[in-house]
Amino acid sequence: MKYLVFLSLAFSLFFSCNTPQQKEISLVPMPAEMTVKSGEFKLSSSTQLVFNSTEGFDQEVDFFQEFIKSQLGEELSQEAGSNQIELVKSEQIQGSEAYHLSIDGDRILLEAADSKGIFYGLITLEQLIVSNSDKGQNSGEISIPALEIKDQPNYEWRGMHLDVSRHFFSMDYLKRYVDLLALYKLNKLHLHLTDDQGWRIEIKNYPELTEKGAWREFNEQDSICIERSKEDPRFAIDPEHIYEREGKTIYGGFYSQEELKEFVKFASARHVEIIPEIDMPGHMMAAIDIFPELTCNGQSAWGDVFSTPLCPINEEVYTFVENILAEVIAIFPSKYIHIGADEVDKSDWKKSVAVTQFMEKEGIEDYEALQSYFVSRVTDYLKDQGKEVIVWDDALGGGIPSDLKVMYWRNWVANVPENTVANGNELIISAGNPFYFSSPKTKLFNIYTKELIGSKFPDDKRNLIKGMQACLWTETIPSEALADARLFPNVLVLAERSWSPESQQDWNSFKKRLKPQLAHLDQLGIKYEFTPSNELVPFMNVDVENKQIGISFETDLIDPVIYYTTDGSIPTTESNLYQGEFFVEGSASIVAAIFDENGAQEPLLKKEVDYHKAIGKPVVYEKPWNPSYAAGDAGSMTDGYRGGASYADGYWQGFTSDFVVIVDMEEVTKLNSFSAKFMQLKGPGVFLPASVEVWLSEDGENFEQVLNLENDISPEEEKLTIKNFGGSLEGKSARYIKVKASNTQHGFMFVDELVVY
Repeated sequence: MKYLVFLSLAFSLFFSCNTPQQKEISLVPMPAEMTVKSGEFKLSSSTQLVFNSTEGFDQEVDFFQEFIKSQLGEELSQEAGSNQIELVKSEQIQGSEAYHLSIDGDRILLEAADSKGIFYGLITLEQLIVSNSDKGQNSGEISIPALEIKDQPNYEWRGMHLDVSRHFFSMDYLKRYVDLLALYKLNKLHLHLTDDQGWRIEIKNYPELTEKGAWREFNEQDSICIERSKEDPRFAIDPEHIYEREGKTIYGGFYSQEELKEFVKFASARHVEIIPEIDMPGHMMAAIDIFPELTCNGQSAWGDVFSTPLCPINEEVYTFVENILAEVIAIFPSKYIHIGADEVDKSDWKKSVAVTQFMEKEGIEDYEALQSYFVSRVTDYLKDQGKEVIVWDDALGGGIPSDLKVMYWRNWVANVPENTVANGNELIISAGNPFYFSSPKTKLFNIYTKELIGSKFPDDKRNLIKGMQACLWTETIPSEALADARLFPNVLVLAERSWSPESQQDWNSFKKRLKPQLAHLDQLGIKYEFTPSNELVPFMNVDVENKQIGISFETDLIDPVIYYTTDGSIPTTESNLYQGEFFVEGSASIVAAIFDENGAQEPLLKKEVDYHKAIGKPVVYEKPWNPSYAAGDAGSMTDGYRGGASYADGYWQGFTSDFVVIVDMEEVTKLNSFSAKFMQLKGPGVFLPASVEVWLSEDGENFEQVLNLENDISPEEEKLTIKNFGGSLEGKSARYIKVKASNTQHGFMFVDELVVY
């Protein structure tokens, strides 16, 4: 589908003006600065287009002229007319991609320092034209409101990702994807070309990689999709990529080098840079199945968790990798090459005598450092070719050079952003929650508002945040229709968050603008998936000074009516009407719901809140938490913040050992009760403790056991269970409270708060 078809139906972002007569301004993402003026510019076939062809804007002008033809029926002339649009290269505009757009009654002036700025300014102008034309139909005249825009992106890297290995997508879909990214001023497409499930790029030096590695019989992921397709046809495997060969049904496909070169040129014309990823040394089974000698044991198999990786001590491996990368470099002019380095199963390395001898000879201390040896070898080759290297944050474990770019995805692992910039690496934020759009549970609110780096991130290192990217992994996304449903309207949120300054980002404003945007998605034929939910998202604000906790709610809905109670009762219209943040003292059982003419709507929100005696008190850990689930570090147990239904929500602290901590009340205190909540979810290996013990002491040395709280939930219980372990402390006086929880299942234990009254 042609790029300008999308431009003529550009998505709208509505901006309310103070002047009632002023037409709505429709732009996405929101510009850095915009001032609405009086008057309007009347665009017609007699409008003159003024530009200097020597300034290098010919390509951008061609796009604009084709768009104008779709709106007016003919292109603009360069002959003198009733009014004019002037494109000017200006040294006064600071920064690539920045532009100034001034619209008055008789003139539109677009100024930029380079072609990127002109391109993004023209996209803004095109959106203004579309939103003021008669629904994109040809007309003789279009009135555009007078305004002044000064705009530039908040981040250099504004990216989307597409995994074409797990399931394959046509080149037509890739081009349409690029068109949509360009519409929203997104400028990177990270193309995940290889993985265990398929090799999608032609390598002429190794033709077997696509002759064999691009095809497979249906695997477990395909089976899941086929089963789901019985209820939802979007999960059906695309028949265009299914073939019969030698009596077998196979699935797959690949892109030829010529196709990819043409695609890169297509994307470049839209100022979208294609970043290729060849994942290594793990996630290489599609190649290793063909060349098993590339592993340390000569076998293509699965290790403890992931597939067997390339062998980092085998020189033939580096010849193989460099030969592949040489062809990749010849296809993709991008200065970046992504080499993955994620989820490497090292069990095969650990069993190899040759690997052990190599590590001793080279002074490599552990297997994380051995992976770093591999990454450094490949990086050195790519740097010699003039390329910059990107890795997933897993690569940090054994240390990496400071000039690699790190893509941060494991937001459940503590301190990844801080560790990345401390090493001097630039950071691309791709946090799995909320930027993995593959999940149907991804919420617009989280994408728009979720904090992406913690309070411990150093302010003087913020310059190392290169940008943002969301990912679409396709293990269970086999069709273009389902890909669209996962991408939209999420992409709109990413675009605004990565381009617009924080001062122009406002969730309440955005959700009010979403409805007309969805109407444009309908016009585009995008089968997006968005149903506003009645779910309430709670936020807590622990006010230590006034010894209270503030509660506020967010929702997908516009101006919902919310009633709530604080005593655990079901709210009615006679309950408290929510009018913004409210505060509670002591303990409260919050129950809240959105109401309409039919009364309270499911789901009800239930939230325990406690401003208790131990809030803010120091905690000493005799055994450490698991670093992957640090929550708020050492302050988590007494910070007043309670966890929700997910152990990965940042409030539950995880332990793979026994839980043994001592709370220091800082003075001898009368104690009435103790409670703590633990979680069980058998599937991922999360279990309740066998028991919770509470001991008290006045001096920190001599402890008396006062509670032994036994677990009565079977470890075989599979559904999510949150159990409160609590009891009376009978008014005993103590300064120190020791809490022990025994991890008899040797899985994960999660606890969210030690509540003391």
